[in-house]
Amino acid sequence: MKIIHLVSNKVWGGGEQYVIDLATTFASKGNEVTIVSRDIDTVTHRFKDAGLPVTTMALKGAIDIASPFKLARLIGKEQPVVIHAHNFKDASTALRARTLSRNKNVRIVMTRHLVKAAKRKSLYNKLDAMIFVSHLAKNEFMITSPVIDANKIHVIHNSIKHTPVTAESTPDKGLTLMFHGRLSPEKGIDTLLRAFAKAAIADARLVIAGSGNEEYVKELHAIAEKAGISQRITWTGHITDIHPLIARADIGVCPSRARESFGLAVIEYMAHGKPVITTDNGAQPEYLTNGVNGIMTPPDDVDALAAAIKSLSDAQRRQAIGKAAQKTFEEQLAYPVFTERIENVYKTVLNKLEP
Repeated sequence: MKIIHLVSNKVWGGGEQYVIDLATTFASKGNEVTIVSRDIDTVTHRFKDAGLPVTTMALKGAIDIASPFKLARLIGKEQPVVIHAHNFKDASTALRARTLSRNKNVRIVMTRHLVKAAKRKSLYNKLDAMIFVSHLAKNEFMITSPVIDANKIHVIHNSIKHTPVTAESTPDKGLTLMFHGRLSPEKGIDTLLRAFAKAAIADARLVIAGSGNEEYVKELHAIAEKAGISQRITWTGHITDIHPLIARADIGVCPSRARESFGLAVIEYMAHGKPVITTDNGAQPEYLTNGVNGIMTPPDDVDALAAAIKSLSDAQRRQAIGKAAQKTFEEQLAYPVFTERIENVYKTVLNKLEP
């Protein structure tokens, strides 16, 4: 199978991690996988370091004349190809490239990573399949009644590649809470800082892993200083491999005020058997049961988040929730389950090739 992923984002994020994990997995199975990306080193080098071939194009959507022609040449004339786009701008480029290539064996799949209503109604039914990362993402998209064949719609929960990591033994370290991700207002880190201070757990520490807008990061440091918790916070900056750090944490906290279409950080803690506190305004209720395999609080609710943190100062409760979270991940969200579902979509669209 020949698979081309289109990646036009300027920065590395959850969507790009989704692509690299998927691409390397399918390449390891003997498929011919190519990444088409903008010429941005911070993005392309990650794919190249993973051993994936990368072709760079402008990928600027409707105003971009050159990219459809370049992509058409990459497609070829006869070979069956799946083009996997990750936003509608790139899907539009793929559709134009398919027409230019005159290759009737090209199928275009798009993953919808956002929680937004449909807008570009003339585009959707031209795609061969649409994958939504959650029912929330699908339901929000369908609010505006877009024209698309229901048989083309698939909901496939995200997953992560996970290799168990053994944490170094540090019995006297105290309780360690952790947030990781982009340091931006929608992630609710300011709420976390205030809740951590309010919880006032002796010997507890907070690890914040990630980077972001300089002004917002300064604001976060100011909040920590005012709350008197600066000495109990470790700011790691960007971490390429987050898993060893998660393995050393006791609690994961993902207090997003934005509606997460899925939330990879949440399941990264679950995969490690760590109890996670997150918000209830996104897709999290699709795979979490409050108080059983995770704790959910309303966004921007400092008191509720502080209470959740305090509740997990009990070691037995942490262990029980973490164990249940890991079981949910392994049974419902494990990467082989995810890739099998994606592969079934690819095979379904390829089975509809014209004679």
